[in-house]
Amino acid sequence: MTVAPAPPVRLLDLGPVSPLRSQALYHALAESMGEDSPDTIVLCRPSAPYFCVGHHQSPGEELDLDWCRDNGYPVFRRRIGGGTVFLDPSQLFYQCVFNRRRAPLMVDAIYRRFLMPAVETLRALGLPAALEGVNEIEVGGRRIAGTGGGQIGEAVVVVGNFLFDFPAAVMGRAWRVPSNDFRRLAEDGLRLHMATLNSALAGRPSDARIRAELVTRYEAGLGRSLVPGSLGAAEEAQVLEQEERLFLPGEAGGGVRLRGAALKVTHRVWVHEWTWPVGGADARVTARVADRRIEDLVISGAALARDDAERRVLEALRHGAA
Repeated sequence: MTVAPAPPVRLLDLGPVSPLRSQALYHALAESMGEDSPDTIVLCRPSAPYFCVGHHQSPGEELDLDWCRDNGYPVFRRRIGGGTVFLDPSQLFYQCVFNRRRAPLMVDAIYRRFLMPAVETLRALGLPAALEGVNEIEVGGRRIAGTGGGQIGEAVVVVGNFLFDFPAAVMGRAWRVPSNDFRRLAEDGLRLHMATLNSALAGRPSDARIRAELVTRYEAGLGRSLVPGSLGAAEEAQVLEQEERLFLPGEAGGGVRLRGAALKVTHRVWVHEWTWPVGGADARVTARVADRRIEDLVISGAALARDDAERRVLEALRHGAA
């Protein structure tokens, strides 16, 4: 019995697209997905900077929306998971949209299937990249990519990027945080625990090389060829519809209450803040925790000995904080 070869994967290598379209593309392809729809990988980069929050997040809780608006940064909320991210032209996106029946069943297997080609691409560039946790790509223990994923309709979606550069100060300022100490520890955490291609490599690889390496790695990892294609008329119409949906205030809205006093910098690194009564006043303790060890700590308000503050932080972490 002859087994039919696996169908090719459509490759949409689109170059620069608008911030809105960079998010609408994979939403539209997923909404259009049927049994006979082509599995697709999109390569693109946004033509301007913006912020994007995960499906289960509130933009108003995650970000200082007034500051974002005043500084010209659009804010969108996608329909897949992952955290709040800053995206700009110094990043190259890859977006995998596959029929769920042609993708693994378990979440960790889905991420491994669609993120390992990116890891192998980084290795081909000379970096000791690894897939850590479920979906974090790291080089030497530092995060070097943003990723997210989920299911939309009949499609499994996994997205990621290659970071050529990253403005930690912009991300740090945009976060909605409870104090200036919290903001400083979070921003410093980005600088300490994130890597970029520009910082990790002596010479910047070209977009063309990265795209070619990525295509080769996906073909090897999926066991299917990638064939250049284009959007169909119905898909293009769906992209326009998704652009309208993402642009609606309701899509990027949500409450404006202050976020909880915990922020994930990477899967290894969190910033926390607590307030404890000390001698009739309140002491505020802000800590950056890496691999459940205190990396930096600031005490303000009522006098509290550092040893006592560290003890309280470790106790709080043992009782459920990340």
